[in-house]
Amino acid sequence: MDDRADQKTGAAPKPNVSRASIALEGRAIRYAEVVQPEEGPAALRRLGTADFDFDVAESILSESGPAHLDTVLDAVGQILRGTTARSLQVVVHPNRLVGFFSPLPESLSASERYEQLRQEAALLADVKTTEPVRIRASPLRSEDVLVEERPISHRWHHVFHVPEPVHARLTLVARALNMGTYDLTDSTRAAAAVVREVDRSAPLPAMPDPEKQITLALGVYPGMVELSVLRSGLWYHSHYATIGAPDDAAYFAVALLEKLNIPNSEVGRLVMYGKQADPDEFHLLSTLFDVTPTLLNPLKIFGRTPEGVSPALLAGYAPCIGPVV
Repeated sequence: MDDRADQKTGAAPKPNVSRASIALEGRAIRYAEVVQPEEGPAALRRLGTADFDFDVAESILSESGPAHLDTVLDAVGQILRGTTARSLQVVVHPNRLVGFFSPLPESLSASERYEQLRQEAALLADVKTTEPVRIRASPLRSEDVLVEERPISHRWHHVFHVPEPVHARLTLVARALNMGTYDLTDSTRAAAAVVREVDRSAPLPAMPDPEKQITLALGVYPGMVELSVLRSGLWYHSHYATIGAPDDAAYFAVALLEKLNIPNSEVGRLVMYGKQADPDEFHLLSTLFDVTPTLLNPLKIFGRTPEGVSPALLAGYAPCIGPVV
């Protein structure tokens, strides 16, 4: 490619717009950058993991004093050096920050919705009245909710409460890359985005029954699982739980679906991702839903799968790639 100014117009060619993300996972940061050219499909520019000898997620997301912050800033500056992204997508697992789902009447104005969600976050996070309440809210599905026996259209939202110390550190991380801002993405939402995009580019195994419109995306990590529920390919709900054994995930999944009034019979497939994703370990889950778990390969979105790379390793990058596709 010729990087000189255009001979006819005198205008310098615009760099391809990119999207960059980091996922905070215990003692590691996974990172990804995707470039979107003016024409053609998106391309993966970089993907990798930076390991630390301390809990990097805790150092950034805890409300206590900063620890190892300079080390994290230097590392992020190195792994994403030269990025053209304007905002940093930060993927956070749901057990790291206070998060919740909330339905609000669609008749509310944007400012009224924000204030309502801010008040809910203050209560759930036990924020002192003298402290500011910062949130990141994402709209989801719309559905009718009975209010005094009348169906009223509501929009569900997913909300993260962002404590001020966390906001300050994430701002510094973004500035280390000369970015003006950052945004937060729940890892379960990111995984759901990968399922959606993989379906579009290379469909996952078809559901055998058209009535089975539920996909479960199970993230497996040391001592914890997170479950994202997709209905007809769209993120519907999610939650997480601590577990002592793989079979615990089955009871957690059944309880979550019961809470959502979704029969087990509507589950058509189960995909897995995360540091410890292993379909062979989750026999009870497979039996309860009568599905065969498969590993989620986010690189299918880009039409590529490196030879000799473990499918389980690739599945670990799903949350990191979700926000940039």
